[in-house]
Amino acid sequence: MKKLIAVLATLVALTSCALGFAACSSDPRPTLNVYTNAGFAPYEYVNEYGEVVGVDIDIMEEIGEALGYNVVINDIDFGLIMEEVGKNELAVGAAGMTKTDERDEAALASISYAVSVQYVIAPKDSLDDKVVDGKVSLADLAGKKIGVQEATTGDYLVSDEIDENGEIEGTGVLEGTNATKTSYTNAIVASGDIGANIDVVVIDKLPAQSIVSGNANLECYELSEEPEQYVLYFNKNATELVAKVNKVLEKLIENGVIDYFTVKHSGGIVG
Repeated sequence: MKKLIAVLATLVALTSCALGFAACSSDPRPTLNVYTNAGFAPYEYVNEYGEVVGVDIDIMEEIGEALGYNVVINDIDFGLIMEEVGKNELAVGAAGMTKTDERDEAALASISYAVSVQYVIAPKDSLDDKVVDGKVSLADLAGKKIGVQEATTGDYLVSDEIDENGEIEGTGVLEGTNATKTSYTNAIVASGDIGANIDVVVIDKLPAQSIVSGNANLECYELSEEPEQYVLYFNKNATELVAKVNKVLEKLIENGVIDYFTVKHSGGIVG
């Protein structure tokens, strides 16, 4: 009877796996949890099949293959990524994340794998008279309702210039101009609100270009700000993992693989 019960239990378990009733996996590799926010094309976005894809996802798949990890993608709020990375040594933040001193204090950064600058998305032709040498300045956004993706470089940049936290009075170029900032979960949602509740969106270059390429009523302009470095962020205790990942990233950069991923997911748009 015990043998019969054991056989039946095994059959039930196998059936549950087949039907998706249980979290069953035959992958013997350790799991590397990747935390991202899929509203930042071409680095991470949801395709027509409902899958999270993008440059960062392809990079992480390559890293998993090279180092023997089962890569699991977790699509969460951008502002929660660093918190999740801090909980697990086998976790990584891969979301077009700019290297900053604040993040470096909380986690370990990989080598830089991409460079970006900040762009502003606006209604077509609305900032043409402000363009100098192909760029506009943050001061040109005086008095505007500015949308940003929460916890991104654009978010912090606009906050500083409005002096949202009242830290150094009179130093922000947007301070006292009635400029305001509204945060959104991602740049796609933010840009959809242009003309309704906001005037413009400040976001990284490739996401800006990606959004504008699908909307004839919008245009994007480079902001005259310093370039920023994209890195992956890891748990503070994952020193050995970061060293291994850096070696893989070096090869991907050297062989032009990341450039290929960028063109692949941006429809030919290159940095």
